[in-house]
Amino acid sequence: MVRLVVLVLIAVFIVGCAAPSAPTPTPPPTATPSPVPSPTPSPTTTPVPTPTAAAAPAGSAIPAAIRQTATIDTYRMQLVLRGSGLVGGFNLGNATTELLGLDAQFAGADVSFTLRGFLAAFLGADVTRGLQAMTVGGVSYARGPLTFLGAPDDVWYRLAPEQSAIATPPAQVDTTLSAVGNAGADFSRFTAGATAERNGVRCQEYRGDRDATTALFASLNAVGLPTQLPESAITDAAAQVWVCDDGYLHQLTITFTGTATDPQGQAQPFSFALDVQLSEINGSIRLMPPADFRDLPAPGNGTPRP
Repeated sequence: MVRLVVLVLIAVFIVGCAAPSAPTPTPPPTATPSPVPSPTPSPTTTPVPTPTAAAAPAGSAIPAAIRQTATIDTYRMQLVLRGSGLVGGFNLGNATTELLGLDAQFAGADVSFTLRGFLAAFLGADVTRGLQAMTVGGVSYARGPLTFLGAPDDVWYRLAPEQSAIATPPAQVDTTLSAVGNAGADFSRFTAGATAERNGVRCQEYRGDRDATTALFASLNAVGLPTQLPESAITDAAAQVWVCDDGYLHQLTITFTGTATDPQGQAQPFSFALDVQLSEINGSIRLMPPADFRDLPAPGNGTPRP
């Protein structure tokens, strides 16, 4: 910048100090061109956002998804039931405890599952591995060691027909959702929330507040969950139901907290959380029986059943 200013000053000095030249005839005036008006800019078009399809009312969308989902026979279910404090007649203490953890695969009449948590431990299953069982081709199996079955080793055992109930998962879509539907659960008070992709399908979230969740929670008595708590004890509750574009229900979550009265008449805090997720709906799930198995010992003699 300094160099440019110096050059300009030198040019001015040279012009000012030069000898005057002969006068030049004054040229005739040149017509001043008329100013050309600048073009008026075109108005900028504001992009209009594509409208998002309004979510279907929860009171019709959720029951329809429940009815459709209750008909599937091939899917994977992951269910977790957690609680703390006084839940279902058990005082679990202050720490959150996994009451039930279920990871199950269904393929028609065949099923394979792992059951974890308080219930599995109560049945004598390994705490970390849980209870493993399956029914394939009408034959049921369970993996030891299971003390209540007299199955001492870490191998698969074939169950006698009268023991096949052990290989029945505690929850499955047809019975659980049918029971919820038959219980007349009211979802009209749920409101539409976010949309998200789950299992490769676009899904709509519906949310229930305390009152809507309490009503739903009460209806779950029909499916055998420990839900017999007085409404007055519930201080906070929430529910989420995900209904997807394939027409199926892919996730249900219920949480609430409150206080309950123990047998000594003392108020005890509690928390409860249920999360159910469905995936691989109508997928290519194929279950195979264990390659090696034993028959259970006959009661009293330690030898396999005939």
